[in-house]
Amino acid sequence: MNGASAEDAALSALALEAGIAEHWTDARQQPRRVAPDTLRALLTALGLPAAGAQDIRDSRQRLAAQAADALPPLLIARVNGKAALPREAGGPYRIACESGDVIDGDIRAGADGQPYLVAPDEPGYHRLSLASGDTLLAVAPQRAPSLAELTGAGDPRCWGIGAQVYSLRQDANGALPRTHGFGDFAALRELAVAAAGQGADMLAISPVHAMFAAQPGRCSPYSPSSRLFLNILYAAPAAVLGHDAMTRALADADPDTLNALDSRDLIDWPAAAEIRLRLLRALHRQFAGGAPPALRQRYARFCAAQGQALRDHAVFEALHAAHQAPGGAVQPWPQWPASLRDPASADVKRYAQAHAQEVDFHQFAQWLAAESLAAAHAAGREAGMRLGLLADLAVGDSPDGSHAWSRQADLMPRMSVGAPPDIYNPQGQNWGLTAFSPRALQLNGYRAFIDMLRASLAHTGGVRIDHILGMARLWLVPDRASSADGAYLRYPLDALLALAALESWRHRACAIGENLGTVPEGFDQRLKDNGVLGMNVLWFMRQAPDARPGPDAPAGFTDPARWPPDAAAMTTTHDLPTLRGWWEARDIDWRVKLGLLGADEDEQTLRRGRDLDRTLLARALDPDAAAPPRQAPLPALLRFVSSSPCPLLLVPMEDVAGVLDQPNLPGTIDTHPNWRQRLPRSIRATFADPAAQARLDAARTGRRRP
Repeated sequence: MNGASAEDAALSALALEAGIAEHWTDARQQPRRVAPDTLRALLTALGLPAAGAQDIRDSRQRLAAQAADALPPLLIARVNGKAALPREAGGPYRIACESGDVIDGDIRAGADGQPYLVAPDEPGYHRLSLASGDTLLAVAPQRAPSLAELTGAGDPRCWGIGAQVYSLRQDANGALPRTHGFGDFAALRELAVAAAGQGADMLAISPVHAMFAAQPGRCSPYSPSSRLFLNILYAAPAAVLGHDAMTRALADADPDTLNALDSRDLIDWPAAAEIRLRLLRALHRQFAGGAPPALRQRYARFCAAQGQALRDHAVFEALHAAHQAPGGAVQPWPQWPASLRDPASADVKRYAQAHAQEVDFHQFAQWLAAESLAAAHAAGREAGMRLGLLADLAVGDSPDGSHAWSRQADLMPRMSVGAPPDIYNPQGQNWGLTAFSPRALQLNGYRAFIDMLRASLAHTGGVRIDHILGMARLWLVPDRASSADGAYLRYPLDALLALAALESWRHRACAIGENLGTVPEGFDQRLKDNGVLGMNVLWFMRQAPDARPGPDAPAGFTDPARWPPDAAAMTTTHDLPTLRGWWEARDIDWRVKLGLLGADEDEQTLRRGRDLDRTLLARALDPDAAAPPRQAPLPALLRFVSSSPCPLLLVPMEDVAGVLDQPNLPGTIDTHPNWRQRLPRSIRATFADPAAQARLDAARTGRRRP
């Protein structure tokens, strides 16, 4: 074997050991191989240089030492399960449990000589002491809490509503609207109470992660600045500071301006954000000028509990707003002076001290957001919801956001999450989002993942994990490479699922995973085994070939009685057509209008296919139906989905209100009004509408009623 061949073989071996899939199969079932340059880029991002033969040898040795010898900062096990220990471990151990109990024992050896200990039957984060050192032992329950456990019902048959927070409207309060151009946590609280009054157990919400206060036009909740904090524009100050403080802060507001902004069908994010930030700053000045001691103590406790992470986020927001490029655009942090790109640098510390008031403002706004979100969740529970709010956890952060700046060691630098080429996206996809480094997760005791879960569960009754397939593998694309020139990187699925189960158990919360798309064999069973519900979405519940009347018969819609029971039943998602939109082919209209058809698609074929699908769905609703009705039979469709054996049904507010357009059209940014559409009526008016009530009655069929 010549030198080049030997180096190539060593590179392939290192990639395999690091969890990179050099060989994979595309959507057309064709074998593909990752280019060596892509392998090197991914390995470098993992902290495993591979530029030459010596780099590769050093990196392989580093990986081998990490796997065999070191006591990791976090060991993960299941209750009463085996926790594998380093090869050299032996002798006695002591476990100091969170409860205060102390367990002493002796390390055992398996048949293969691998040392291990048996984890206690108490879930939690316990301190483990060995002769070779101390570490943290995370003991997870076998499963996340089930809906039966959380509700105390053997057959919970829960149902709930889904809402895009920004879309919500409230009735005016005298001359001033209660919302100022978009929905906030005050509107969410009203919806939670109203939904509970309808008998709902859960209110699933769009992601409410921290965005960019200096760039309010960046409004996709799935491209946040940080998943550790909240969107301060959603803060509902009256829930924390009282209505009098809110009234004083709005004393100079122009009712006509606010009402005009609030009456729009589409959100003007820059204009609405300017007003909301002005309000928050006025409240901050009031608070600094003499807030009641009890409130000041609550704020101080919040800052202390959030610690350095909150301060880093607030400093980032202050720096971000201060860096204006020519023409007024905000500069991303990778373009800042080098000393400001390091959050621990002396220049950053000096800046934070010199702009302490601005930093404090962003901490204050985070406090208002956190307390008002908690108030919305509590109000829903007090009004009768058995589960409360369901958070939505985005799959990544923006590479120029707060998390990417403040916790750079957590991430895969110069890599973006995406998807390989498929039939509908022949060039592949690049989502422009950061990814955790699986190696950094392990080396740092999974701190980043745990912190993210805790942030999502802090004020909710559950979490929906977007693209949960990413906990097993992610398609990562190097900077400046085409989306097709990426590779799959393996993630420690067992460890991540165990931690998700543990954090769900600690928060008495449920977990749902968005498992749509091409799911690897056995993945859904892994979710089930860990108590994580999947998602059954109406549009994808089609008959398998062996269930069709003939080999060439079209794929009809599966009888809901046959839907997998370990999942939440849903009519649609934010990326898919609403019930009415699908029936009227609104999604096809948009794709044709914007030139989004794939190379193998044409308009007439798509429309004929939708006509056939409408007929098939109409027959699934009523086998005797002669032809599908012209208008979408919304109550019948909701009753159809509700009848499934799934323990949870989620109905989007768009389907309750009979909305035509979906919240987001994938593949578009500004050409479709993504993340800007408001519901046509206020919350109160929506639930007072007889047509909406008929839809809710249909959704509640066979489920818990008020």
